Order: sequence, then C-alpha cells, then structure tokens
Amino acid sequence: MRFVFAVVTLVVAALLVLLGLAQRTVFAPPDSVTSSISMKSDAPITVIPAKALKGIPGRESIHIAGGSKAFAAYARSTDIKGWVGDASYNQVSFDKATQKLVTKTVPGSSTTPDPADSDLWYEQYTGPELNFSLDAPDDISLIVASDGSDPAPKTVSVTWPLSTATPLVGPLLSAGLLVFIIGILLFVWAIRHHRRTRGPRRNSGGGRTRLPRSERRGSVRSTRRAALGSGAGRGSRGRRMVAVVPVVLVASLGLAGCSSDYWPQIQSGDSTAAPTPTASSTAVPQASDLQPPAVTVSQATRIIQRITAVQTQADKNLDATLAGTRFTGPALAQRTANYTIRKADKTAAAPVTIPSGKITLTLPQQVDSWPRTVFAVVQDATADTKVSPVGVMLLQQTARDPYKVDYLVGLEAGAQIPRVAPASIGSARLAPDVKLLTMEPDKLAGAYADILKNSDASSDAKYFQKDGDTLRDKIGKPYKDAKSAKLPATASIAYSSETATDPSVAFATINAGAIVSVSLNEIETVKPTKPGAEVNTEGEVKSLSGVSKSTKGLVATYGVQLLFSVPPVGSSDKIVLLGFSQGLISAKEVS
Repeated sequence: MRFVFAVVTLVVAALLVLLGLAQRTVFAPPDSVTSSISMKSDAPITVIPAKALKGIPGRESIHIAGGSKAFAAYARSTDIKGWVGDASYNQVSFDKATQKLVTKTVPGSSTTPDPADSDLWYEQYTGPELNFSLDAPDDISLIVASDGSDPAPKTVSVTWPLSTATPLVGPLLSAGLLVFIIGILLFVWAIRHHRRTRGPRRNSGGGRTRLPRSERRGSVRSTRRAALGSGAGRGSRGRRMVAVVPVVLVASLGLAGCSSDYWPQIQSGDSTAAPTPTASSTAVPQASDLQPPAVTVSQATRIIQRITAVQTQADKNLDATLAGTRFTGPALAQRTANYTIRKADKTAAAPVTIPSGKITLTLPQQVDSWPRTVFAVVQDATADTKVSPVGVMLLQQTARDPYKVDYLVGLEAGAQIPRVAPASIGSARLAPDVKLLTMEPDKLAGAYADILKNSDASSDAKYFQKDGDTLRDKIGKPYKDAKSAKLPATASIAYSSETATDPSVAFATINAGAIVSVSLNEIETVKPTKPGAEVNTEGEVKSLSGVSKSTKGLVATYGVQLLFSVPPVGSSDKIVLLGFSQGLISAKEVS
C-alpha cells in the first residue's frame, strides 16, 4: 500500500507540473488585441480622441493605410478641434460593450488645408502607410488625413498590449515539485519498510553439517560486520539524497519564481494620504486650474526654426511676399521697407534678425482659443558677446494659421528679463488697459514718444529708467536737435509721433508686473522754407521714396518696436526698456 501512495503522489506531482507548464504554452493568453475600423465616408479628416486611444490600457500601436497618402499628427484635443473647425470628419470612439473602435461622420465642408507642418502638432507622421506607437496622454487627440482635399485614409487599426501574466504558474510548479519530493520520500520509506519487514528464510534441508562452535562464532561476527557495512552504505546514500533534495527544490523554486508574472500579485490599497488644504496652499493657483499654455518648449523651438529658415531665404532674396508668411505687424513693416531700400542700395544695413541659436526663454500665453501669443528670447549660437539676444513676440491669429513674428527687438546690453512662470504653465496676457501696472500697456508708447521728444522735461520721464536706455541717444532729443542744426537755412524739420495701430502685448510676470511689447511711429517732415528752394534726399529716405529732390518736402516715418519691463502698481521700481528695433518704414513727398 505504501508503494501505491508513493506512485499516486508522483503522478499528482507530474500533473501539477504539466498544468503549470501548460499555463505558459497551451493556455497562454494573447499578448495583444487589435481593433480596426474602415471609413465609409469621404470626409477629409479622421479624429481619434485619447478616450478612444485609451479604450484598452497600454501603449497604442497604430496602423493607417488606404488613402492617396497618409498623414497623422497628435496634439492637444482643443487644438485639433480648433484646426478641424467646420470641416466634415470621421469621429472615432471606443465601444466598451464590444471592446471595439466605432466611427461616425460629422458633416461639414468637404475640404481643408493640408494639415502637414502645422505649428499646432506635437509630432507628425507622413508616408504611403503609417505605423507608429503612442502612449497618449488624456488631453491629446490624433488627427488623420491625406492632404486635406482627398478623403482621409480608409483603414485605421489600433493594437493594444495585453498582460501575459500567468499567476498560477509559480504555485503549480512549486506545488508539483513539493509533491514530487514527498512522493520520492514515500517511495524510499516504502522500500526501507519492505526490507526491514522481510524476515530470514528457514532451511528445510536435513543434511546440513553443524559447524564447530569457534567457526560458528566467526561466521556470526562476519555476518554482523557485513550487515553493519551494508547499513552504513544505505545510510550514506540516504544522506546524499537528503542533501540533493534541497538543492533541487531551491533551483526549481528559483525557476518558477524568476518572474513576477508567474505569481499572484497582492493588491495593496493606496496608503498615500491626501494633503489637507491650508489657507496658504489654496491661495496658490494650480496648473490644472489654469488654461493650458499655447505651446510647449519643443513646439516653440520647432516654430522658431521654421521662421528662421523662411527669414534666411527671404532676406537673401529680398522677398517680402515670402517674409509675409512668417512675419506680420511692425516686424513685417520694417522688413518690407528694408528690402526695398536694399534693392536700391546694396550697402544698406539688414534689419534685426532672429539668430540661429538656442531659445533661452519661452513664455507661452495661457489660452485655449485664438488669437494666441508666445514670447521667446533667442541667443546667438556662437555666443558672440557683440551679438545681442533678441526678443520675439509670436502671434497666431487662427488655428490654421502659422505663428508669425509680430514684434522683433534686439535686447539692450545687460537687460534683465523679469522672472516669469515656467513654459509648462505659461502666463496670462493682460488687457491693454489693465490698471494693475505702474502704467497701462496702451499708454506706454505715447509716454515714451514724449520722452524721445522732450527728454527729461517730459512729464512721463519720472516713470522710466534712464540708465541703460541707448535708444534715447539714437533717436531722442539730442539726436533731433543735432539733425535740425545741420539743415540749411532754406529748409526746416518738424518731429512728431503717433502710436501705431498694432495692439500692445503684455505678459504677466511672477512679481505681478509685466513684459510689454508696443510700437510707435516717429515722423520727420522736412520742407523748404523759401519759394523755389528744394529739399535734397539721401541714404535710406532716397532709396525708399525714389525721390532725389523735392520742392514740396518729404515725410519719413520710422517704425519703432519697444519691449518694456513694467512693475506693478504701487512699486517704487521704474519702467525699464529691455530692447528695441527701429527702421524707416515709409518715405514720400509731401502731398
């Protein structure tokens, strides 16, 4: 019966081990699941929100095919919604009941612009067919298209990884090995018991000769020694078996436990205590309570790179039309006039340019609508101390428009940009008439124009810091007085200024102040003072106006872009000029 128990135990052990191995072979779960959808409509766009991409947890592998060409990009969901606008599109969602992707068509216009290279996208993919992976955050969506005119690719499939954990493998193998050892021990016990209980056999023969007493004693001693020797051998083998069993057990358990996927995982409760709000903590706005920043740092870097590429080509060919694809407002006005001047005079200086360097500051607007603005500081890559960093104010009018340079200024030597929020949070854009600053943003240009005209005699001079302001020497009252003194007696010059029509742009800083970009126009009117007298032109005025002399006079308008640091209301600090650029934007004969 003991042999029966041992054999049954060994069979049970074998079954347990085989069942454990089957968990990783025959009964192994699939490592992924795929859901495919086929678009029935001819909509030019397909939108897959993060909720659909995250229908099943895990990193998504996406395959797109079936169009004239394939384009895909992911971005913030609100940005994609803004770009799609009123266009017809396929809306993809995830059906939890069937665990499949489904789609419906939202009607609208049948075409869109080509979505490739939009400044909104975090990343984009193009090709005949697309295969890529995402680990989509909750606030992003995926946009799929061909070229905006043709229907979007017809086939989209998403593959999610599945857990291949088999938590019964470890327990089954361990139990099988343990039962196997028990079976071996039972088998050894049965054999030993059988040997102990097997008695000496009687000799039924009658012709056996009786040995003498001395010989019988020697035979008995020899038999005992043989018995003792035989017993020692079995004991030795038993000890070796006892030594081998733990080694086999430990090795087997190690193989069975080499992966946490082979064992049940104990789910522990969340032991992290939620922080208790306090008066000080609730006063600080959290990032989740704010509107998202207009761009990320990587987006801003890519946008600046695209702009500098256009700038380089436009400046080389003096192409104002090309420049207009990436410049607007005061920055474009200066560049357009400069191109005209340089076509007539090859020695004329080029306008302020964005250097091919690194972005040392990115300050996006907190906004989820349009228009949007972003402020950046770009440092020259060569680290040449003679090349000052530039401040760039970018503007995006609509979701489908590229970001364009609205203001572009060279920073003053030693200019200290006020502390601002990190790019991941961004900053609020302040209203032009906000009353929380030493001076309202839309009044800065007029006040500074009066300082350029009247210097310290201006009533607004007390609000502005004079030290470090080099623009006053370039176009301020001393410059104007010197230029008037050089005119002949037959001519006169008059100076005036006007606030440009472009709105001011103000970003809040950490100290409750603001970084403000404004522009103004400085106007010089030169007229003859005597009948028959003529006014001669020279330099940039001559090149831009195309007039060499005039009996009526000439009007030259200089565009001035200004960047200020404005302290909060009640502060004893003064308004500081951080940077500027100025150039002739118009020259014509007096009408």
